[in-house]
Amino acid sequence: MSGSSSLLRDLLNISARTVKLDERLDDPKILSNLLGESRRLGLSEEFCRRLLGLLIEEKEKVKGVVEGEDGLRLRRFAARAMELRKAGRRIVRLELGEPDFSASEKIVEAACEAIREGRTKYSSAAGLRELKEELASNLSSKYGVDLKAENIAITAGGTLATYAAIEVLSRPGDSIMVIEPAWPLYAHQIKRLGRRVVRVRTRVEDGWDPVEAVREKVSRLVKIIILNYPNNPTGKVLDRKSFKALLDLAEDYDLWVVSDEVYIDFSYNGEAPSILEYNYPKMYYLNSFSKTWGMTGFRVGFVAADPEIAKRVSGVLSTVMTCVPEFIQRAALAALRDEESKKRNVELIGRRLKVLYEELSRSKLIELIPPEGAMYVFPKIKAEGFSSWNFAEKLLEKEGIAVAPGKCFGEPYDDHLRISAVVDEAELRDAARRIVKAVEERIWRKDDA
Repeated sequence: MSGSSSLLRDLLNISARTVKLDERLDDPKILSNLLGESRRLGLSEEFCRRLLGLLIEEKEKVKGVVEGEDGLRLRRFAARAMELRKAGRRIVRLELGEPDFSASEKIVEAACEAIREGRTKYSSAAGLRELKEELASNLSSKYGVDLKAENIAITAGGTLATYAAIEVLSRPGDSIMVIEPAWPLYAHQIKRLGRRVVRVRTRVEDGWDPVEAVREKVSRLVKIIILNYPNNPTGKVLDRKSFKALLDLAEDYDLWVVSDEVYIDFSYNGEAPSILEYNYPKMYYLNSFSKTWGMTGFRVGFVAADPEIAKRVSGVLSTVMTCVPEFIQRAALAALRDEESKKRNVELIGRRLKVLYEELSRSKLIELIPPEGAMYVFPKIKAEGFSSWNFAEKLLEKEGIAVAPGKCFGEPYDDHLRISAVVDEAELRDAARRIVKAVEERIWRKDDA
């Protein structure tokens, strides 16, 4: 017991000597001092990083900046929309990134044929080699790289590909940079795995450009930066100069770059850049079949990375769910060969984004940039007292329209909404007009009664 008490006193002394409440805890000197004290006690660097991560969290709690779980709350909100629809109400669902188009007949038939052939047993966690070879060939041809099947790992959608990146590329206590507004599960997964979220804020007033904001926030404590362009929720597509600037910053700080390119096909101002074009040394590319081919429920995605990293990603898949079923992978293989559906779906979303922009930009209370990619708009509501959650809940109950509150994508975005271009143009146009009317009538205010 006395040995444990002595160690506890030493750890508290480390904290007192190296960290003060008013200091910037991501200063490299803090980590260096803490490492020195830990080495004196014979403690590992991993423990040291974890300790510093806990100290930073405690500081943030004291200063009242710990953020909530609005992203998970969105799931409950979506369930409420579904419940109302099942009860017989007409609900226009624009809160999720799930298009109304489904997998094509070719894709469905490939899955059915594989089931009829008995391809329903366990398969390799590494993935179907035929699928991996075709993915490697397609990516190599498109981006001028030399990928092999060994560079590819098949995952259960983009969600597991992101989870695996955090587990494989970092350790507990490490800091991971997320550019906000951002897909909520980035932060949730990072915290769930015992890492620290470093949030970089971008603004519509700056065209959602992240370069300077990243430059100001990056430090030697950061292990990974997650890029997501075309972006969910803003629709921002980085130009090549900005994309390269982010990679240069990442290389200066020796960061892993996790490039989430799930929306790479949905780019409407020229082709969006991919990390695969840049020969970045610590690259982790992820993508999914969910959006481009309307395969959200199939749960199949993929990673491209160094063979050793790809192998470790497959190990994560093996641990959490054994494998992606072979009949689903056969459907994914058919999707890769279905260029017609891909082209049709991308063009359809592009037309719908134009409808949203056209209708929403009619209001002086709504600020948004023309959509460049992905399948969303993320307007800012310029009205006093606006609350995205209050607005979304009243819009659903009163008007039968579900949109995602901006606060789900970062605390500062409570004056924004994410609206998905996932229903037909006539219904979308009507919903957008009703959203404008609801904004101008200030429906989020408390009832007078």
